[in-house]
Amino acid sequence: MDVLKATISIALLSQAVAAAQGINFGPSIAEITPEWNNVFPVDNFNREVTTPFWEPTLMNDTTTTEISQQLNAVSNASFIVYDKEMYRLLNVSDHNASKTVEVIFKFPDKPSYAQRQIHDGTVYVPEMNAVFFTDLYSPKPGYGMRAIPFVWRINLSNNSSPNFEKVYPDPPFTIANGAYYHNGAVYWVQEGNYTTPGGVVRMDPVTLKTQVVKNNFYTHRFNSPNDIVVSNSGAAFFTDGYYGHDNFNDSLNPQLVNGVYRWDMNTGNIKMVAGAADGGFFNPNGLSFNADQSKLFVTNRGNNSADANGARTIFSYDVTATGIARREVFAYTDAGFPDGIKTDRDGRVYGAVTGGVDVFNKDGTLIGRIKVNEDDVAVNMAWVGNWLYIVGRDYVYRVQLATTEK
Repeated sequence: MDVLKATISIALLSQAVAAAQGINFGPSIAEITPEWNNVFPVDNFNREVTTPFWEPTLMNDTTTTEISQQLNAVSNASFIVYDKEMYRLLNVSDHNASKTVEVIFKFPDKPSYAQRQIHDGTVYVPEMNAVFFTDLYSPKPGYGMRAIPFVWRINLSNNSSPNFEKVYPDPPFTIANGAYYHNGAVYWVQEGNYTTPGGVVRMDPVTLKTQVVKNNFYTHRFNSPNDIVVSNSGAAFFTDGYYGHDNFNDSLNPQLVNGVYRWDMNTGNIKMVAGAADGGFFNPNGLSFNADQSKLFVTNRGNNSADANGARTIFSYDVTATGIARREVFAYTDAGFPDGIKTDRDGRVYGAVTGGVDVFNKDGTLIGRIKVNEDDVAVNMAWVGNWLYIVGRDYVYRVQLATTEK
């Protein structure tokens, strides 16, 4: 029996080494082979929701040394490739090429009352040649979310050395989150708090003057509006979740279910088009149109990012003349949950998750990952030409890709 156990252990080790060698490593790219991806070469393992795939718990000492080395090498890569389409997106031939994710800014330390900082609402304004995004501080237990009077602006006039500055909308937002550029203005959704209802705020990107343009559902307060997109015809879709009350301790008890709203900016009419009422969402979050605005992608979250039973899902809908239809599961993410999402002209969808940005092709297949720094979490993104700007909790990154938003 001991001889048999030893034979089995040697066989398992040989299998693990052979499979691990199937990962193709270059200077900055790790290509995961189908064999390695199909059968993880350790006979006992597990991973929690909040950790990326290269940080599983390995529970068999006889077969893990080689795999640990391989996983460590993957963790040091800038890109992970599952499909050859990812090479076309990166504009390189194979894993031997060198490609860079550029770190362009490190945020100041979070305040003492915050357990982490969050950066969201990334939006590019062409006439300013600038990217705007928000700064939020998720509070420690016993504290509430505090309104921040400023937003960040990246001035891209000197592309080789972008300038980061705090700018102050007037009046200031009350916990702003998602943002969208439409007809010369930036539309932000703000969560609100005990004294200020949440809703949609229009900002002049030049003067920074703001105006609340939507703050109720027939005199009901929204819960915590999170993200927004606006169609060319003036139909705004925005998500509303329980973050302010359940996670941030800064808002009144919700009187509405979470959901996705369609607000006709021309007529003022508003209706919920998806949500907890129909069982589609528990906590809807990120939004993005595809390039021709015929589809709407919506992300779903659990009660918190560490919820193993959380949705962690990107849904796709067909956009109709009056709403959305034909919900489909587009993708389910393996680490954290997809917060901000963006699309490109070729139908790909980019989801900001723990460890980086997951890239899905138009069919919802994961083709690769764009990594951020160790222990950082990607939160949202903005396209500037063929550059994808990524804001995380601690850093801002950018990478040049062989596509654009539209």
